[in-house]
Amino acid sequence: MRMARLARLELSEEEIELYLRDLNGFLASGRKLQQVDVGGLAGTSHALTVGTVLRPDQVGESLPQAAVLAEGPEVMDGYFKVPRIVEGQE
Repeated sequence: MRMARLARLELSEEEIELYLRDLNGFLASGRKLQQVDVGGLAGTSHALTVGTVLRPDQVGESLPQAAVLAEGPEVMDGYFKVPRIVEGQE
């Protein structure tokens, strides 16, 4: 199969026959679709009406700072302390 050679795929004869059958079936389906008359249909960008799926932001009750900081591995001056990451410096 030429495509397998071009893609440098090592396929057995059985695999070539299987893929050849699948590819021919796929191409036959495409030929059937080309025969469908769609001249009177309006184009669409989506098959379904798409609306926003995001909810609006709502202000809620916050967790107490002390409770949140208690979950961190290291705290300094009311903030999480993280390692400094600067390339070229230690």
